[in-house]
Amino acid sequence: MKRFLFILALFLAAACGKPSATVSGCVENGANAKITLIRQGAVSQILLDTLRADARGCFRYKIKQAGKQFTPVFVSVSIDSSARASLLVKGNEHIIIGAKKGDYNYTVEGSEESALLQSLNGRLLESSHRFDSLMALVNAEQARMGNAIIPDRWNRELGDVYVKQYRQAVQFIVKNIHSLACVAALNQSLPNGLPVFSRNEDAVYFRMAYDSLKVNYPSSEYVTALRDEYEYRFRQMDLLAKMETASEAGFIDMKLPDVSAQPVALSSLKGKVILLYFWVSTDKTQLMFNNELKGLYETYHPKGLEIYQVAFDTDKTLWAKAIADQALPWINVCDGLGAASPVLRTYNVTKFPSAFLINKAGDIIAANLSNREIEKAIITAIK
Repeated sequence: MKRFLFILALFLAAACGKPSATVSGCVENGANAKITLIRQGAVSQILLDTLRADARGCFRYKIKQAGKQFTPVFVSVSIDSSARASLLVKGNEHIIIGAKKGDYNYTVEGSEESALLQSLNGRLLESSHRFDSLMALVNAEQARMGNAIIPDRWNRELGDVYVKQYRQAVQFIVKNIHSLACVAALNQSLPNGLPVFSRNEDAVYFRMAYDSLKVNYPSSEYVTALRDEYEYRFRQMDLLAKMETASEAGFIDMKLPDVSAQPVALSSLKGKVILLYFWVSTDKTQLMFNNELKGLYETYHPKGLEIYQVAFDTDKTLWAKAIADQALPWINVCDGLGAASPVLRTYNVTKFPSAFLINKAGDIIAANLSNREIEKAIITAIK
């Protein structure tokens, strides 16, 4: 009887405990390695813990949550500050990782979703390596030729890498539509910062994933983020459709300080073709694209193009230094308010970079242009 009561007490204690999952693993040649576990949220990251592997390179960590049910979470595990494993953790799982220090490959057991995520990330890693290799060749040729514009042949090859990764991601989503791993697929990016699902028309995939996942994960922040994303993209498509059919779509004026603290109004450029470009100067990818903008500016400025580049930095000293270091010849402005800038809401800017094109009549003729679409739009407006 006492034994029965003891077992019952253990059962009740377990039933009343917080929902949890366990992540453990062993790192070859990883004695005393630093293990960092980070919870990847929909909009932010949270450090779960930092611990040391034992003399055998092994570690163990229990992920706990408040509430009665364990909500699946994305967790990244790094070894000595280098990313190793991406996990999709569900309640009551015991996930076992196998890794080798200095090697980015890893094994995962005990979680079907994490294994699925591993295969997805493996394909992205292959595309990223190919992309990096091509960019190294591009940079070498640009340095040799002194040309900031990427030659067409390289653009085609880089485009092929993107298209292949895009198609693989779509196939993954369709095949695994009931898995939260779709969230990771929809948020993939190539090394240049280009999202794999970069077009507004990709809203259909975000909507498809949301409709499927909301049934089993109605309170998941990742699923809520899918809804917010597809709603935003559908609004953008609606805005573009209205702009295309409207007889007049004048821009909303702004007046912001330049690097000399002198206010410059957007309306002061009326009569020119204006590229209104929103960015953040701390983003290295956007700094790199400024080199391409220089080439466009040199070509089309004599034909009537002006660039009004708005930065959403909070450190105006660093912003001004970036402008000086790159010797940017066009109008650069910044109010120093960052995400609190009213200009963000005025133009419904939610991602950087974001570009609008205004024709000589003062009409917005293109919105949310990708970097690849800018020159084509300029050529159309200049004619």
